[in-house]
Amino acid sequence: MSRRVVEDLGCRTHDMVLVHRVFRREFRLLADIVEATSPTDAEQVTRVSAHAREMLAALHRQHRNEDELVWPKLLSAELDSTVLDLMQTQHEQIDAIMRRLDAELSEWEHQGGAETTDLLAEGLRRLHEALTEHLRLEEDTALPIVAATLTASEWAELGKRGMASFSKGRALVFLGHIAEEADEREWSEFLREVPVPVRLLYRVFGRRGHARETALLRRDLRSVGKVVR
Repeated sequence: MSRRVVEDLGCRTHDMVLVHRVFRREFRLLADIVEATSPTDAEQVTRVSAHAREMLAALHRQHRNEDELVWPKLLSAELDSTVLDLMQTQHEQIDAIMRRLDAELSEWEHQGGAETTDLLAEGLRRLHEALTEHLRLEEDTALPIVAATLTASEWAELGKRGMASFSKGRALVFLGHIAEEADEREWSEFLREVPVPVRLLYRVFGRRGHARETALLRRDLRSVGKVVR
């Protein structure tokens, strides 16, 4: 489906692609960050754990919202039911990995050591691999059907519910995560759907908060030869 047709329908599913980039990038980086973090650096361990838990919670809510707001509307659309079943199965598989990661995070926070670090990093890479496969299927197969099926207001509800699940301050930082890899046109179009007061708060507080937070989280990556991008 052409971009022009999608825009005429008023359902801009490319916004979801920008969110997907956040999850792909952050879970890829988190495995490297965990390995680069000294278990004796309690402040950094706490910082990294908090970020990991926030990303896990955001991904879980994203999947739950899709299950409730998107997939049921596709049952009567042209999407092959076998593809829809596969995506829902992938959600379940990813949720199982995330539950295990939650336990591995707790062990890493309280025990540290090479073994718990390796287990956590391996789990994060396993999640990244499963998530990459799922998001590729969703973007290539499901989102074009979503664009032709959901109304603009139905699609907007997904985004509103997602951002409302964050506290105000954390939502501003998450906007920074979205902006990080968006080009100028993508970011401009994304911001059209963001209320003006939130845009102003992001410019004043969110952008700086995101920059400060990510600099601390990723501070050890280059020293061990890891690529941030």
